[in-house]
Amino acid sequence: MTTNKAVSMTAVPPAPVRRRAVLALLTACVFLVGTAEWVMVGLLPELSTDLHRPPATVGVLVTVYALVVAVTGPLVTLGMLGIARHRTLLILLGVFVAGNVAAALATGFGVLAAARTLTALTHSTVFATALVIAVTTAPAGHRGRAIAVITAGWNLATVLGAPLGTWIGDHHGWRTTFAGIAVLGAAVLTATSVLVRPAAPETADRPGGEVREILKPEVAAVLAIIVVAQAGLFTTYTYIAPLLREVSGFTASGVTTLLALFGLGSVAGNILGGRLADRAPWAALCTLLAVLATVLATFTLTSRSRWAAAATVLILGVIAAALIPLLQDRALAFSPKAPTLVTAVSASAFNLGVAAGSTLGGQAVTAGSSLGDLPWIGALVTLAAFGLAVTAARQRRAQPRTPMTCSIP
Repeated sequence: MTTNKAVSMTAVPPAPVRRRAVLALLTACVFLVGTAEWVMVGLLPELSTDLHRPPATVGVLVTVYALVVAVTGPLVTLGMLGIARHRTLLILLGVFVAGNVAAALATGFGVLAAARTLTALTHSTVFATALVIAVTTAPAGHRGRAIAVITAGWNLATVLGAPLGTWIGDHHGWRTTFAGIAVLGAAVLTATSVLVRPAAPETADRPGGEVREILKPEVAAVLAIIVVAQAGLFTTYTYIAPLLREVSGFTASGVTTLLALFGLGSVAGNILGGRLADRAPWAALCTLLAVLATVLATFTLTSRSRWAAAATVLILGVIAAALIPLLQDRALAFSPKAPTLVTAVSASAFNLGVAAGSTLGGQAVTAGSSLGDLPWIGALVTLAAFGLAVTAARQRRAQPRTPMTCSIP
């Protein structure tokens, strides 16, 4: 732990070339943890067959992972606040690799669930650490775009990681997918140990101060929006692979292609969301939530046509990705003195929403609803997120404007 003077947001960043290399590596860290999470959606049919369990039961693996992230993410981050951020990345990437090796060697459902739990412990803090390093080195006025660069890792996970992992699982078995993630994780761990170094001496974070910062009502409002919005999306997205197979009539390879299409849309959405976060964040957030609710509602109908389903999946990718930097930016804007912890807590909020959505979807199917009913159920939940966002935006407009400074150690 070092205790030198704090480094502010206006600290001189590394040389441009080195900064871009570090950003690319930080994005790769997020890509890996994103791939490890999202690949389970595409692997559900194969896991269901191999483990002799129905899709709704195997879908619990998605729920468990998300719940572990939601509950333990802030705790892990608090426990590591006094460690230099580049060292935090090294420790957590090592645990991440071990978790995926254990998943590849799992002998049954229980062992696989335990391995996924170990991997999930690293999720929030890897993302939080990578994002704060990126924001610290960003030029003034480019916070939203710096966030978008890092969250692009999630998008690459959907456009490249999850589809490729699904394809590998279809052709070589799901164990090979996790083994491949472990190998990539080891490579990123090695590169991180060489490239990611603090541009200036780091200061020890103070857990008490960060906790008080994130207890603000404004932060709680943003976290609530995150949870409800993600729940609306993942009521459908958790079961999108079986939905596209059984309702839309796509083959396994067709589903892989559509997951890649979702990812392509998310790349465009991430760029859009980053720019909107620097310009008109509240207006953009409310608008996108309204559009998401509308698209989910129409998916109930479009899922019955292959071409219409494909177009809907693309649009969902754009909207879902655009929301991420917008929501993350709002959380950071209200807690400038606790960037690492609020980022971890917001990551937990995202995953709490995933868990809630996957649980709601699974319960709906178990209760007798068809897979084709899940989109309109998700649309109703998303409408609640829209209402929360409109309320928060009005409250923000009613408050006196004060400049938001951000000092990040």
